[in-house]
Amino acid sequence: MNTEWMAIINPSSGGGISEQKWTEIQHQLSEQGFQIQYYFTEKHFSTIEKVKNIIESGFDHLLVLGGDGTVNEVVNGIMLQKRYPSKAIHLGIIPIGTGNDWIRTIGIPNDIAAAIQIIKAGKVIHHDVGWATFQTHSQEEKRFFINTAGTGLDSIVVEKTNQQKLRSQSSAIAYMMNLLKAFLRYRPMDVQIEADNGIKISGKMIDFAVGIGRYNGGGMLPFPQANPCDGLFDVIFIRNMSKLKMLFCFSKLFKGTLSKVREVHCFQTKKIAFHSSESVFLETDGETLGYDPFTFGICSQVLTIFSPASF
Repeated sequence: MNTEWMAIINPSSGGGISEQKWTEIQHQLSEQGFQIQYYFTEKHFSTIEKVKNIIESGFDHLLVLGGDGTVNEVVNGIMLQKRYPSKAIHLGIIPIGTGNDWIRTIGIPNDIAAAIQIIKAGKVIHHDVGWATFQTHSQEEKRFFINTAGTGLDSIVVEKTNQQKLRSQSSAIAYMMNLLKAFLRYRPMDVQIEADNGIKISGKMIDFAVGIGRYNGGGMLPFPQANPCDGLFDVIFIRNMSKLKMLFCFSKLFKGTLSKVREVHCFQTKKIAFHSSESVFLETDGETLGYDPFTFGICSQVLTIFSPASF
């Protein structure tokens, strides 16, 4: 392989596993013919600017070692750089981390050697990228995402789980513990959403999310039919329901059958606006950001990713 790669490594992924195993992984990559330079990520969100600089210095093949959060920052760097069309950047993933929901959709296994072979095989997909606008300190900002984004009960649970950083537990266990605690105290709020296909929904909301991938929350399946290459969001809006009914619905989240519940509205769209009567915050790919109003849009097939999947 004559291509030079830049590896983006989150040293804290998997409780520090990526840093501990990097020498071994580097050896495996070298044996498979990869020419690698590497960079260890530093403080939160600084990776976005670093990836922009890496690409603008001439790298168009990136290798990410980390979880969903690391991938999100790399994708934001790709979308914000100016040297190449985003589709010209080739992205390989070696999943290491507590949050690896996105890779489930595109068929990348949680196995280092197998992930390397997928990249070496050279098969790629052209993946959609979403964007969201939100408010911070009376200023509108924008963030790209590759898996899911939303607000409501789920965003509260994500924020709590991120604050705890339970390295002794899997993200799935931590997420579920916080979900069970949060839903007992959660108070639905009045919201309005309006999609570009004419769909309008208003009323008291428990949760709202848009999906490019199928999974979130450590294995939940809110978007079982999502196609990450079709240029459309899958949208879920959950109206208020009794806490008892919410408990019965938990299992449906993992089975991919939540859409069968009467209070759940599911549809597809390319762009959607969200406004709440109370201030709520946004979650994208497991990171909590600013506050509403939000606008979500999608960029079709703008990212080239090594994957064995077909869509």
